[in-house]
Amino acid sequence: MATSAVDSIAPSINDGGRLCKMKQDGLANGTSSWLFVGPSTLNGFGLFSRRAIQKGDVVGKLCGVSRPVASKRTIQIDHHRHLCSDYIDFINHNCRPNAYVRIERDSIVLNAIEQIGSESDEITIDYNCSEYWLAESFTCRCCQTPNSIRGYRHLLDSDQRDYLRRINRFLLPHLRGPSMSQGRG
Repeated sequence: MATSAVDSIAPSINDGGRLCKMKQDGLANGTSSWLFVGPSTLNGFGLFSRRAIQKGDVVGKLCGVSRPVASKRTIQIDHHRHLCSDYIDFINHNCRPNAYVRIERDSIVLNAIEQIGSESDEITIDYNCSEYWLAESFTCRCCQTPNSIRGYRHLLDSDQRDYLRRINRFLLPHLRGPSMSQGRG
């Protein structure tokens, strides 16, 4: 059975990385206290859980401000909207993530792909499953042979059939179908 409440204590983008209570506007109503931000082996700080999360459970729900332009600190929620929130900044990329994103109106719900260990496993997503074209591409830090992470569009242009098959079930709806072949999302 999926849980639905989430809360976080996290370093704010504007406070030099000190631990502080997350702003309520970035979280769903009815929150709990199991999510927190801690040092990441992937990139600065990352999102973690104080309790084990079972495969298929809701990790958390993120609300924020919808913007028409992508940035390094947004998640694309449809063809021309990108969700912005301090909370998003701590959800790091992994080519083999343990969570995926789904959209509910103007919010993002994180669901566990596999069991996520208490305190030990960073909660990660695959940015190629939500972003058609990343505002800032980067080289992943999760693989022995680093991959260039540039968004879904670039996977289509390259010989990535195995990777595309693996991530297909986690793609957000705006990445499916011919409408995304028109250009930047």
